[in-house]
Amino acid sequence: MTNAVKQLHSKLIGDVGTTSIQARIFHEICIMAIMAITVILIINMFIRVPNVNVILIATLLVIGAVYYSSKFRGNLKSSVAIFTISSNILLVINFIYNSGVNGPTLLLFMLSVVFTISVMPGKASFFWVPLNACVVITLLAFEYYYPQTIVNSYETRAGFFIDTASSYLAVVACLVIVLSYFIKSHQMEKMKAINASTALKEANDAKTKLLSILSHDLRSPLNSIQSFLEILIDMDLEEDERKAIKKSLLKETKNTQTMLFNLLSWTKAQMDGGVKVNLVKLNLYEVMETCIEMQQTSAAEKKISIRNRVEPHTCITADLDMLKLVIRNLLNNAIKFTRNGGEIVAESKESDGMGILTLKDNGIGIAADN
Repeated sequence: MTNAVKQLHSKLIGDVGTTSIQARIFHEICIMAIMAITVILIINMFIRVPNVNVILIATLLVIGAVYYSSKFRGNLKSSVAIFTISSNILLVINFIYNSGVNGPTLLLFMLSVVFTISVMPGKASFFWVPLNACVVITLLAFEYYYPQTIVNSYETRAGFFIDTASSYLAVVACLVIVLSYFIKSHQMEKMKAINASTALKEANDAKTKLLSILSHDLRSPLNSIQSFLEILIDMDLEEDERKAIKKSLLKETKNTQTMLFNLLSWTKAQMDGGVKVNLVKLNLYEVMETCIEMQQTSAAEKKISIRNRVEPHTCITADLDMLKLVIRNLLNNAIKFTRNGGEIVAESKESDGMGILTLKDNGIGIAADN
């Protein structure tokens, strides 16, 4: 039942995604006005105000016409303009034939101002709002100087109170509708801003993470390449030695290129759709050997030996790029904080069906409070 009502409401008012907030407010007010006027017409039959009923019927026809024009023909601007002009004319007539200041017309004029501000474009409201004020002031002056022209439409005191109360309720209902639309619109815009801010922060965090990973992982191989080049330039080497260094240099360059490609691909995947894990069966010993080989030059500069004591047939299920990233970071840190001539040992063991990789060094260590 609730879904059916929501679907009907959406059809009558307009879909949020395709209909502007001004159009939806206009359609909502038209529907509410049609319903309210229908109820007031029924009430007026009992309190006997025939002059008012004629005005209400005319108003009902105008509202129905402009609603149809806006909702089904897409003529919002012209419909709003016609509605505003017609409502002001009908309110003037209602003021004269429905007890003037003693009737509910001034309340309806106030509602007209709210409606105008809500659905009119910004510049247009600067014309219609002062016009509304001028009309009201003119009517008040007219009644003040020519009170005999104002028709007292209420035959009983009860009729006056019923008409005033029903008009007040109609005004309140329309105000609630307008305010609820603007509050919802504000909340939607606020959520869009929050989501955009969150997305921007995530993008910046991802970029920072990428730069951190690149600077950390490229430092060691680039240092190795630099060392090879310095040896080639500064030292007088035999041809065989030169060939060996060139071969090592080429190998180091290819390894660095592969690592950089994998890093960029992995980081792009994280930025595009969060963490994506590609689990495959790996030989941990071989992965460890590859990572150690890339760090050998940095380790050699400090005369640090790296020993791979992982069992040669140790197999695990992991993401290759992530695993290499973790191992490289561990090796980099171990080399950085291990004293000259130190030793780094990689070992592995199995516990509860999980593979545990351990890197041990004789560096300065980490304080217990850290």
